[in-house]
Amino acid sequence: MKITPLPIGFGAEIDGVDLRQADAGVAELLRSTLLEYGMLVVRGQSFTPEQQLAASRLFGSLETFPTMRGQLQGWPEIFRVASRPEDGHVEVGRYWHSDGSFREDPTPISFWYSEVRSEEGGDTLFTDLQRAYAELQPEIQREFDGLSTAHRNGVVHPLVLRHPKTGVPALYLNIGLTAGVLGYSPDHSRALMDAVDRHYSRDGATYRHHWLPGDVVVADNLHVAHKATPITPATRRILNRTTVRADGVIWYDGGAQRAA
Repeated sequence: MKITPLPIGFGAEIDGVDLRQADAGVAELLRSTLLEYGMLVVRGQSFTPEQQLAASRLFGSLETFPTMRGQLQGWPEIFRVASRPEDGHVEVGRYWHSDGSFREDPTPISFWYSEVRSEEGGDTLFTDLQRAYAELQPEIQREFDGLSTAHRNGVVHPLVLRHPKTGVPALYLNIGLTAGVLGYSPDHSRALMDAVDRHYSRDGATYRHHWLPGDVVVADNLHVAHKATPITPATRRILNRTTVRADGVIWYDGGAQRAA
């Protein structure tokens, strides 16, 4: 297995691995690489739904989703993101966010598998939340360190979230689902969120992934955020996404573990 850091400064491309056949040693290496780089890009995979679940469980126990139009019947762990409503959920996540930030215990890891590619459009952008915090001016860091944000469903998280495994601080803000900053007026909240939105998108800070058939991307949602780009039903694209539960995540610790 070959690990190549992406030139953007976070994330790593993984070559020479078939995730359907990953043993305990490979699983630990994938976990350690994810913890270090925040994102894995693995190309050339081929999954049935069952095989995707097995590969996803290398990182922990999976969340489930209610049955809805476009979902795969009998596979509640798979959330389908698509360009056409008959294939899955459309118009999803076109703003900077980490999956599952609306939960009391945020979703730690997301796993996407590209089943059908688009000819054009539908790329996904990624940005490093830890670097976003590290590159703030010290006085801005001090301001942000004491702030919390409230989602529209009332869930509250610190604006600066420390990674549960590494303790590294990250600028954690869901641009689309956050109602405001606690203690700030609506206008002040909006101005702060707009500033963070621009900061996430600053020059040299984003990785753009153009999905090819068989692509897998695994993201540590507490280290990186992502953002969908526009796509129309004129071109067909399907991503099958699985997400790891906060109470079942397997972080690298130097020894073999198993998901619950």
